[in-house]
Amino acid sequence: MRLSYASESASPLDGSSQPQKGTDVSRQMSQLMTAANLGALLSPLSKAVTVGGVTWATKGSVIKNGIIRVDTAISALAPCRLRMTVNELKPSEPTLQYLIGDGRWGFSARRLCLNTPHRPFSGTHKHRSEPGGGDEKAYEPDDIPFVPLQPRVAPGTYRAILEAFAAECFIAIGDDFIWREP
Repeated sequence: MRLSYASESASPLDGSSQPQKGTDVSRQMSQLMTAANLGALLSPLSKAVTVGGVTWATKGSVIKNGIIRVDTAISALAPCRLRMTVNELKPSEPTLQYLIGDGRWGFSARRLCLNTPHRPFSGTHKHRSEPGGGDEKAYEPDDIPFVPLQPRVAPGTYRAILEAFAAECFIAIGDDFIWREP
C-alpha cells in the first residue's frame, strides 16, 4: 500500500507525483515540505528502506558523494535517497542528508554535520527541516558515533554513522544493502 500525505491545500500535487505547472518554488521552499509529509516521512508510516548499496562518485578532485536509494510508502515524495559527502582533505568531517524529491522540488529532510563548527555549534550537529518556509532547526545529537579529528577515519566508521543517521530518519537498512568505503 502506498500512502500520499500531500494535501491539496498544502502541496502542488494534482494527483500525480509531480508539482503543478506554473508554480515556482526554490529548493529550500519546496511545497512538498508540509507538516503532514515530514511527519509521515520521519516515522514508521513511511516504511522507508534502503535499496541496493552505496554508489560513490567523485565531485572535483577531493569530494566523494555516496548515494543510497531509499524507497518509501509515500509515492508523492519520491525519489528519496541518503547522500554522504566525504572530503578527502577533511575525512573526519563527513556530512549526510536525507534528500526528498528531485530538482527544484526536492528538499533535505534531515542533515548531519560531523565535526563541522558553525554557530552556535562547536562540532557535530543535526539539522531538522521545518515545514513551509524551509527553515532548519539544529541540535547536538547523542546517537552518532564519535569521530576524532584526524587525517584518517577507521574502516567501518562511515557505515556506523550512516546507520545511526538512518535510524533517526526511520530508514531500515535493506537486506540487499552493500557498503563500500569511499
